[in-house]
Amino acid sequence: MIGAAYLLLALLMLLGVGYFVMLERNRRVALLDRRIAAVTEPAALIRLPGPMRIPDFVAPLLAQAQIEPTPRMVSIVAGVVALLFILALALGGAGTALAALLLPAGGLIFYIRQRAFARVDALIEALPFYLDGVRQLLVVGSSLPQALVRTLPAAAIELQSFLGPAVRRIEMGAPVAEAMQGFAGRLRVPEISMLAAAIGANLRFGGPMSAVLGNLAQIVRERLRIHRELRSATAEVRVSTRLLMAMPVVMVAFLFFANRAYIDFFLDEPRGHFLGVLAIGLQLTGMLVMRRMMRAAF
Repeated sequence: MIGAAYLLLALLMLLGVGYFVMLERNRRVALLDRRIAAVTEPAALIRLPGPMRIPDFVAPLLAQAQIEPTPRMVSIVAGVVALLFILALALGGAGTALAALLLPAGGLIFYIRQRAFARVDALIEALPFYLDGVRQLLVVGSSLPQALVRTLPAAAIELQSFLGPAVRRIEMGAPVAEAMQGFAGRLRVPEISMLAAAIGANLRFGGPMSAVLGNLAQIVRERLRIHRELRSATAEVRVSTRLLMAMPVVMVAFLFFANRAYIDFFLDEPRGHFLGVLAIGLQLTGMLVMRRMMRAAF
């Protein structure tokens, strides 16, 4: 177990070194590209660097949580986790080191997911009112780009923070369908995808946009109503699930104070290390499965 812990530490250090090497290489390539572009395009000298590239399987969650990672942020988080791992490995052994590696990572993922769910829920709650405002401006004669831009300042703060970049692109002359499709592709929320698809189809094939937005606002309101009913119907199940998830943690805390010898087996014996890690893994797997079962998609 200790050998595996040191091997994992070496792998983390290797990944850290590789990350900083790739970061420096990308910085130099970007600087070289700017110098070459400056020869033919003087405005390239004042361009800002592009955002950090994020893997596709993580990008939607970070976009929903409105977290834009920077190389400095990633370096700080990785350094803190590596430091905790080294200290736990030196002071508490392999089992403690593994816990020090998994618990912060799990806590960070849980925080990002909860932040994303809360912000997306606020966005969806405010979306029907924004669509109604856009529809009203369309009825009185405004164009679709004008209606999207003029309605945004009166919308909820949560919707402004999400939709603001796309609306600013539209205000600066970008095609409406392209801006909304890019916003929907980055966020990957069904309601926003429906809005982008409706705008794209209407601009391509024609038709009354005000009626389309009115129907879409009604659909979003109906989905919100069903979502609230589902949460009310599954409230008892969710409370029971949380209690079942908390029971092993409470039991371990009770045994720690009531019968320390039982806990010492998992801390001191090699077989106890293996069984402890196995128990934690099974507990986390059960939590994920139960959480997945509680999520109702419609």
